[in-house]
Amino acid sequence: MNLNIDEIIKCYFKQKNILVNHQLQSYNEFIEKILPNIISNYFPINMNFDSENIKRICINVTNINIGKPFTTENNGYSNLMTPNESRLRNYSYLASIIVDFESTIYINDNDVEIELEKKIIKNILIGSIPILLRSKYCTLNDTLYNEECEYDYGGYSIINGNEKVIISQERKVYNIPQVFENNKSSSKYSYICEITTVKEDDYYMPRISSIKITKKDNIYENHLRVSLPHLKQEIPLFILFKALGSINDKEIINYIIDNDNSTLDKQIIKILHLSIEEGKSVETEFEAIEYISKYINNNTYNVSDEKKIKYVKEHVLKDYLTHLPNDLTKLFFTGHMVNKLLKCYLRVIDFDDRDSYLNKRIDCIGPLLGSLTHQCFNKITKDIRNFITKEVNSGIWNINKNYNDIINDINIHKIIKSNYIENSLKSSMATGNWGLKMNVNKQGVSQVLNRLSYLSTLSHIRRVQTPNSDNGKLIPPRKLHATSWGYMCPSETPEGQSVGIVKNLSMMCEITTKVSSTPVRELINKYIIKLEDFNIYDNNKNDYIKLFINGEWLGFTKYYKNILKDFKYYRNMGNIHIHSSIYMNTITKSIYIFTDGGRVIRPLLKVKNNKLIYNEYFQNKLLSKQYQWRDLVISIFNNKLAPIEYIDVYESQNILCSTYPDKLDDKPYSHSELHPSMILGLLTSCIPFPHHNQAPRNTYQSAMGKQAVGVPTTKFNLRYDTFTNILSYPQKPLVDTKISKYLNLNKLPSGINVVIAIATWTGYNQEDSVIFNRNALNRGLFNSTFYRTYKDEEKKNQSTGEEEKFSKAEKSNLLFPKPYNYEKLNPNGLISRNTAVDDNDIIIGKVIPNKDKENKYKYIDSSTSIRKNEKGFIDNNYVNNNSEGYKICKVKIREHRYPNIGDKVSSRHGQKGTIGMIYNQEDMPFTKDGIVPDIIINPHAIPSRMTIAQLFETILGKACCMTGHLGNGTAFDEVNVRSIEKTLMEYNFDKNGNEILYNAKTGEQLHTDIFMGTTYYQRLKHMSGDKIHSRATGPIVSATRQPSEGRASYGGLRFGEMERDCMIAHGSSHFLYERMIKLSDDFSVFICDKCGLIVSANKHKNQYECKNCNNYSNIHKVNIPYSCKLLMQELETMSIAPRFNI
Repeated sequence: MNLNIDEIIKCYFKQKNILVNHQLQSYNEFIEKILPNIISNYFPINMNFDSENIKRICINVTNINIGKPFTTENNGYSNLMTPNESRLRNYSYLASIIVDFESTIYINDNDVEIELEKKIIKNILIGSIPILLRSKYCTLNDTLYNEECEYDYGGYSIINGNEKVIISQERKVYNIPQVFENNKSSSKYSYICEITTVKEDDYYMPRISSIKITKKDNIYENHLRVSLPHLKQEIPLFILFKALGSINDKEIINYIIDNDNSTLDKQIIKILHLSIEEGKSVETEFEAIEYISKYINNNTYNVSDEKKIKYVKEHVLKDYLTHLPNDLTKLFFTGHMVNKLLKCYLRVIDFDDRDSYLNKRIDCIGPLLGSLTHQCFNKITKDIRNFITKEVNSGIWNINKNYNDIINDINIHKIIKSNYIENSLKSSMATGNWGLKMNVNKQGVSQVLNRLSYLSTLSHIRRVQTPNSDNGKLIPPRKLHATSWGYMCPSETPEGQSVGIVKNLSMMCEITTKVSSTPVRELINKYIIKLEDFNIYDNNKNDYIKLFINGEWLGFTKYYKNILKDFKYYRNMGNIHIHSSIYMNTITKSIYIFTDGGRVIRPLLKVKNNKLIYNEYFQNKLLSKQYQWRDLVISIFNNKLAPIEYIDVYESQNILCSTYPDKLDDKPYSHSELHPSMILGLLTSCIPFPHHNQAPRNTYQSAMGKQAVGVPTTKFNLRYDTFTNILSYPQKPLVDTKISKYLNLNKLPSGINVVIAIATWTGYNQEDSVIFNRNALNRGLFNSTFYRTYKDEEKKNQSTGEEEKFSKAEKSNLLFPKPYNYEKLNPNGLISRNTAVDDNDIIIGKVIPNKDKENKYKYIDSSTSIRKNEKGFIDNNYVNNNSEGYKICKVKIREHRYPNIGDKVSSRHGQKGTIGMIYNQEDMPFTKDGIVPDIIINPHAIPSRMTIAQLFETILGKACCMTGHLGNGTAFDEVNVRSIEKTLMEYNFDKNGNEILYNAKTGEQLHTDIFMGTTYYQRLKHMSGDKIHSRATGPIVSATRQPSEGRASYGGLRFGEMERDCMIAHGSSHFLYERMIKLSDDFSVFICDKCGLIVSANKHKNQYECKNCNNYSNIHKVNIPYSCKLLMQELETMSIAPRFNI
């Protein structure tokens, strides 16, 4: 029985919402782990008072519950909210955080602290958070409503009716020291060992520490200094060691060196000599802490030394290497960091690579929402403290001394502002600026979900972005890094400034969420020599292997083989989480175990003794549907090895992976790819034979596939998106890839199979233009429907009390009516369905009552008209109330779009072009069978672009037409051209795909064979009808008196500098004068002949005066552009006098 690996791939994509699972899992982690952890970090709040009666108050929140999304109508009626309702009514799809609020008051009774009875106020709304569609807390998780598309994977949220997606963000890895060269010329340090630390179980803000070495030419004249949190400048290295409890210089040296009596150790000791001298004035731990206290980054003066020392102990030293449990571990780890820094400095080991995925993690929606929520709770707890302090000092309870009135059911809503979290999260998600007000550290994190095509939506949710830092002009972050193999798509990235910065996940790439490391610790505990048991004087560190879990140094071991074997065995059995990884670095003699979140992982087939673990047994189980995906990665019910293993970037450094599972040669492979095409992303996976294309062409198609007109969702008729293009007669491609069927592309396609001929014909298809057959267009080829939604709402001016109202008002009653047609409106201010409208019609009638009773006009017009150059039919009207209780209306207009000259089309190989000419069928060439091509493309398009895959697709598509089968164009599958040729010859076609064509006008046979077949073509959203623009006269800008700019505002066409140069070169000076002055902003000024300045003039009274030289007669009139006059006057305000030489 032959093994069919496709069954495994099919099983993988059968998992629920697998393509957006990284977002859903991350969101669920935020609700279940991150949010409770943040709340537990801020609560309980203990407040001490100097009051006579109250000694302290303890505030706590318990019993955290996440509610379902509800809508509340004006009459108070609540109902469960569905995602489509929130889209239609401009709601935000939110879940409430409900808590119980506990307060305990301790009073002072004759210097005795007495605890009063704990007061609990139940079901308090502390805030609301956006819900991710299809997550555990979404209503779609229980029921799929009729108005939702069954192929929608979710993974986005809805804010104010707009679908928003959080783009996953790359960040540097936590708890791993990294050594970099310092390129800043102004800095006095040459190399830096930097570490960003976070405790494993916590989600608070990370702390950055670094060890630096100065940049003197003589390596033995350099000092080592340490930068710590809360300190305003660096401190000597040895003082930090002494503050951590290591007083002896020899002991400190032994924490740093390998202790193997090598020349390297001696060199390191020699380099450290000056640093030892620098710290010798400090002899005790207390002196070291006292020294550090001088450099606290604290703006408050007159703080006592005692408080400073306490601050150093409780904050500075505690926030240094926060992921480590005690000072001894910090001493070892600091020594490890210095050792790594000096080895890099001496070029013994390489510097770290910032762009390697070994040194990066990816934050999905969970950690990103967590960082925002963390900032929100910081503000909320400050407000709680301030309010209760104010209440204790001057509250109503002081009158009757009733302690229960300090916090009661009435003022609890003042203590906790329930809308603060909601407003902060909504604001960040609406704008994309991630952070609160002054603390915005990222931009473009939240974006409006791209609904242009089904693939563009999925691709948007799987996007990964490197935050915009200083790498704007740097090349290395944009390059395709070796460690991204199999995790990031090598082709799908935008052109232009975002190239390489915005990436997309590969097909089988997943992103881990944080899991507990406790099972791993318990497993390896027996093999470890703990740090407290390790003798730094006698032991040679190089005889042992260092062991790290999530960056925390656990100790040393000699039984590394047992650890590796046990770890993989128990992971195979499911005792350790399958997303955990183990990695051994033989250069640094270290084992790293990771269970943290943000690592990219992918499944690979296991290989043992040059054979796949996956065999007939597993295949039969899959085919009989007894096994699911989890049964292939966890061997929980039997002792067999699971055939598949998740591998992350670290573990991929220690494996040898075969490209093809059926081609295991004599190499000692440990793993194999499921299929080599799995390294590609969504869009690239849908290109047939991409390995036969020039690489940039695949990148172009990855961008254009998102712009293809198709069917983005099955429920487009129920949605009111800003604009949507729907292809009238979409087809699934004849030549397909294996991945396409798992992406629902056969059900929601975005193209049509067309008969193409590659030939020159009449010259109208040169330079990437294509010739179209008019009869094919009349039959529906690339016909599409364009929908645009116009929105408006009845607003109320709170200061003046003016209320807007949807209605049809008589033009005679309107103040400043618009120059459009109001006749089609019904009394409700809307137009009936299927009524034809154009850009002269008002489609939403809205008026504001005129409060000026003396005025004969009753209303002020505030209606909505259609955009310029658009027309169509009213498809639907929607009227309801929004979240603020105001009436809203949405009008959807439908327009049929027939392909025109100038419209953009593209094959799936980056062969984009515009329609150059549309010929009647009788003017197109034809074959002996009477077949007329739908499209004729230029032969020059193929060789220069090297899109050989398009030729493969064309002949395979031709063969598929004859046999009635679908062709397989999956990447890296072998293309058997001989079998295609054989099929074509069986059906009496030329084996090379060539045809003899006849000239339709003369009936003569063409002198050359023409390559002809079927290719899948896409119509793109760029249509000439949306861009064509001209005007004779129109609006002008009042400031410059020049025509306004842009098609939307009916502006003029830009006649720029190069157009001007062209006219001068042609000697068309009169035309230039007419364009630039007469038809633009012609203006006349009067110039003094003596001084050349503009004079004051009143031409009606014939009065002229030059105030500069008292000239009244020698004055000339000059025609200049009004904008030129403005420039001259602005220069005069700067005391610069421009003079006209007449």
